[in-house]
Amino acid sequence: MNESQLETFLIVAKCKSYSKAAVALDVTQPTITSRIKALEDILQCKLFTRIGHDIFITKEGNMLIEYAKNILIYMQHSKEITNLVKDPLIKIGFSPGYSYSFIVELLNLIKSIGGIDVQVLEGYDSVNLNERCLLGEVDLIFTREVLPNQHDIESEYLFNNELILAHAKNHKLAMTKELYLEDLSNETIISFKRNSALWRLIDQRLIGVQNVTRIDVENSEMLLQAVTSGIGIGILPELGISKRYHKEIEIRKITEISNIPNEVYVQYRKNSQIRGLAKRIIYSIINHKYAEV
Repeated sequence: MNESQLETFLIVAKCKSYSKAAVALDVTQPTITSRIKALEDILQCKLFTRIGHDIFITKEGNMLIEYAKNILIYMQHSKEITNLVKDPLIKIGFSPGYSYSFIVELLNLIKSIGGIDVQVLEGYDSVNLNERCLLGEVDLIFTREVLPNQHDIESEYLFNNELILAHAKNHKLAMTKELYLEDLSNETIISFKRNSALWRLIDQRLIGVQNVTRIDVENSEMLLQAVTSGIGIGILPELGISKRYHKEIEIRKITEISNIPNEVYVQYRKNSQIRGLAKRIIYSIINHKYAEV
């Protein structure tokens, strides 16, 4: 049983066609037939049955699907062993809800540990990062969505990244001592990655706010620049605000927005070397937070 046979099996199961699988894998149809036949010989069962021109997966084939996916993931992980032994490289993934200053602060903490090469990656959102972690593309991720029932992924709660509202110091809302949702009527609200799961929750709370103009940008830095320029007000996680903006903006809370859960979890693969590095990074972050308090 090899990687190409399992990949071919999954593609045929998805396409329900040998010819479409051949196109998807850029091989000939006889190659597809040969791989499936070899896999059936190894497992001593039929994986697909043909009725007329149609291909149907058997009960045994259905049982194999989840096993095949997991085997391919483990194969991918095993290919990284040589690199892990040679050099402790850890790939860290962030969603766009973190400011560059927070990421730089974290990198400084990692640097203080010493002996770790780091690659920083940005995912579209927590769901995207979770998928990349499962595929082995990222070793450690900061997300708000916990991966359920994954025996090879460990999750640890860090803190709540509270959602806040930001506006320029001279904005008219600065005159309002306590903000409520209705105070956002007739405002321009700036967001980033509005198609994400988190922003769908925010939009549910904003239903009923009248005459709102929307602007969606690429990341928190663009949002904050727009806010400081007086273009509008922004809603974002507290850790999305770079420290250099603190003198130019007001950070406000609206109960209906700030009580949306936005918990931060660190999740990492239980590979022995990655686990050791991840633990050291987590302990450094926690110790740093306690030191600040």
